[in-house]
Amino acid sequence: MKIIYGAAPESFKLIWGDRARFNKSNVEAMPKSIKLVSGRNDTAAFQAVITADELYALNLSSQPWFSQDARRKNIRFESDFPFECKLYHIGMHICDDGFYRADSLQEHAVEEADADGILSVYCEMKIPADAKKGIYKGKIAIYESYGFADEALVGEIEAELEVFAFTFPENKDNGFHLDLWQHPSNIARQYKVHLWSDRHFEILRNYCESLGNAGVKCVTVMASEIPWNGQACQNEQRYKANMFEYSMISVTRKHDGSFEYDYSVMQRYIDLCAEYGIDECISVYGLVNVWDTKEYGGVRTAPDYPDGIHIRVYDEASGVYGYLHTAAELDDYIRALEKYFTETNQLDRVRIAADEPADIEAYRKSLEHIKSVAPTFKYKTAINHAEFVNEFGKDIFDFAPYISAMYSEYDALMQFRAEMPEKRFLYYVCCCPEIPNSFLRSELVDGYYTGILAAFAKMDGFLRWSYTCWTDFPNSDLRYGPFPVGDLGYVYPAPDGRAIESLRLRTLVRGIRYFVLLKEAEKQGLTEATEKAYGLVMLEREISKLYANWEREKIMSLSADDYREFAATLMSALEK
Repeated sequence: MKIIYGAAPESFKLIWGDRARFNKSNVEAMPKSIKLVSGRNDTAAFQAVITADELYALNLSSQPWFSQDARRKNIRFESDFPFECKLYHIGMHICDDGFYRADSLQEHAVEEADADGILSVYCEMKIPADAKKGIYKGKIAIYESYGFADEALVGEIEAELEVFAFTFPENKDNGFHLDLWQHPSNIARQYKVHLWSDRHFEILRNYCESLGNAGVKCVTVMASEIPWNGQACQNEQRYKANMFEYSMISVTRKHDGSFEYDYSVMQRYIDLCAEYGIDECISVYGLVNVWDTKEYGGVRTAPDYPDGIHIRVYDEASGVYGYLHTAAELDDYIRALEKYFTETNQLDRVRIAADEPADIEAYRKSLEHIKSVAPTFKYKTAINHAEFVNEFGKDIFDFAPYISAMYSEYDALMQFRAEMPEKRFLYYVCCCPEIPNSFLRSELVDGYYTGILAAFAKMDGFLRWSYTCWTDFPNSDLRYGPFPVGDLGYVYPAPDGRAIESLRLRTLVRGIRYFVLLKEAEKQGLTEATEKAYGLVMLEREISKLYANWEREKIMSLSADDYREFAATLMSALEK
């Protein structure tokens, strides 16, 4: 059996089916060694890519493997590094164009491939906080065997890692406000468990751990029913997806006509997130700029209220569920929520959040009403209309403009930032633009650029609308309506309740580490190093030109070597 293999950077993305772009000749051209850099309390990663001219099984463990196809030969990877190293098979997922692209980090031991089939493996080292500065060498040994024959060493991939003395903070303390919206109702559906049950929370713990490890700082709370109208999933016929999110607050109308509000589910989720460092902000959705439901009768449950809020209520007298139907009832609900957050000393972290309001007057009317009812709430808005920046600059505490609005209204944002330094400024991308983004078809260096752009544009962080907003069968097909593949989330559901993380998430986290380096270098006045670093990876540094240019190769480097030098330049300067 002829085995072909090579080393690729973390940002490499294997493509199946597009042989014009990637085939075994590309693997033949890959080097057999790679250079990496890291700080302390950091990770270093690369990929090992392999193919063979016969049927083969690739084993990443020491366990035995006999294929059901007796013709299949075995290849085994064994890692030998001075730091803990974990190997993942990289799962392939169908993309918009019908080709398959690498993304999910799979923990199973063995992957079988056809003759000339290409596999990639993610090799990730964890560098401890007490690691000594220096150059370390390691390798992946490649063994071949068949049946009961002894293994034979057939090749090695070498890695040289330079560890710098700079120590990264824990992600929860990294100063980057990462807001990835959570969809816990979708998680309950995927695992077929009762919503808000103990089993649901057991599974949610795994996802909160994943979110915390990524450095997410914000809790997503639903305070009404289906605030996003399920992303109109009821209209999608080709690719099925149930995207309805449900309220975390239950309401009961007592026999005497009074209302009782139960916040235990909401608080349980807030407390669970806090266990993993997700505690800077509590974003409450469903009280302002609720997306209208044109289906299901097309009427608002409370017609005299300025927003389409749907609050489900259980009536003790009749024993049936219904909805609050008057503005007075909704006002009481909102006042009670404000009181709860005040009495539990959480109000300073709470933001009443709106997602992409499109009508200035409607949003103003809704905002003014809720302010009159609950005057101590603060507000957060994802803005995709540039005119909203100036219109609501003084009302919104947490700004999150869409990337093009950030570009076009940049001077206004910086003026608000100077005048109101206590406010938080993020930027976001969603189902567009094409660049930078985290679609399955995106380049993985877009994740690096996301953090670098945040530092360059003086933003406090980054917002993305989805973490687990899956289709009905996310592990087999992520295609859905007009949304680009990958737009709906960063992780996949494992059968045992864990989150299967992705290359896209890993490179976003790497980009946030680049943000940390840039901010620390700026703090220490290392202008020369900062300028050199930006020059390596940002090919365009005029905001006005960024706004007009969405060509990846004209705004960012696509070279892994440039990002390695970028990190080395900053960490070297920070050591002195």
